[in-house]
Amino acid sequence: MKKRMAALLAALMLPACALAAETIRIDGTIEAVRTQTIAAPHSGRVGDFAVREGDVLSAGDALFTLSAEKIYADFDGTITGVFAQPGDSTASVQDRYGALCYMERDTLYTAKCTTAGAASENEYKIVHVGEKVFIRSNSNNNRIGEAIVTSVEGKNYTLEVTMFDDIRVNEEINVYRDNRYYSSSRIGEGTVRRVDPIGVTAEGYVRAVHVQDGQKVKRGDLLFEIVPDALDGLRGSDGSVTMPVDGVVLSVLAQSGEEIAKDQPMATYCEKQDMQLVCPADEEDLARIQVGSRARAPRAAPPRAST
Repeated sequence: MKKRMAALLAALMLPACALAAETIRIDGTIEAVRTQTIAAPHSGRVGDFAVREGDVLSAGDALFTLSAEKIYADFDGTITGVFAQPGDSTASVQDRYGALCYMERDTLYTAKCTTAGAASENEYKIVHVGEKVFIRSNSNNNRIGEAIVTSVEGKNYTLEVTMFDDIRVNEEINVYRDNRYYSSSRIGEGTVRRVDPIGVTAEGYVRAVHVQDGQKVKRGDLLFEIVPDALDGLRGSDGSVTMPVDGVVLSVLAQSGEEIAKDQPMATYCEKQDMQLVCPADEEDLARIQVGSRARAPRAAPPRAST
């Protein structure tokens, strides 16, 4: 007659063992006393991963990655205010401050201009987007600068001031095609305006903030990572779904490339301390098996969840 014997072997993840002293061969299976689930901390697309059923992992080991929307800088500039922190609702931050942060362009001034007062030749009344022009104050000939035409609408056009010498906000200027400011090269007049800071906005919840107040950024630099769902205790805030404790992966439920919802199961596991070796043993062998007997396991196999 055989009876089932259960022994807790938290560090032993093998299917068969031999007890020392008088050698007894006992075949059995490692079983999970308690199965736990790892759920997606937020919605997203599952990245490639290497974790497999039966892997023995430590707390903090990465299991999966979940994608997030990445917010990048649209232009070179300076971050002038960061109001969002990881875990914040973007709607709440934007209701209060208008944006997650603000950016100021390296270009400080623009100018709203018109072809009024341009030289009489027709070519000076036609302005082209992208052309370089020269500006000079109406009130002080020493205040000069350079600019690029950024938009044209009929007789009106907009300049981005790229270089300047003491040009001031609300300065009335004349615009020329020649850097010697000949009246015969004049293409219009306008008013200098300060470039307003531009707010950075998004929808969802802030997973990560990559900038700080006063930081210089280039176009394409990463500013924020945003997820669609609230983060519980900021789990997965670096984009990784990790093993919460030392344990064994019992099953992998997620698939690379799939869209997954928040709280959807991604894997199951068992803590090492909750693993047990279950073996059928001959009744006459039980007398020779004692608590504390050392066991030797010859081959590996993944554990299975107990039923």
